Amino acid sequence: MEDRVVCTCLDITYNTIKEAIENGAKTLDDIKDETEAGTICGMCEDDIQEILDELVK
Repeated sequence: MEDRVVCTCLDITYNTIKEAIENGAKTLDDIKDETEAGTICGMCEDDIQEILDELVK
């Protein structure tokens, strides 16, 4: 489900993270820098990493 919220603190969706990856983000830190996902409480970091593992080859 691509419109699911991954980072609830900032209401950041899977699509936003996917777009960041398509724009060159390759690491968790890249995603944090580009989207700010994972920068408040950090609870979504594992979910973000799973998306990275799935989409970054």
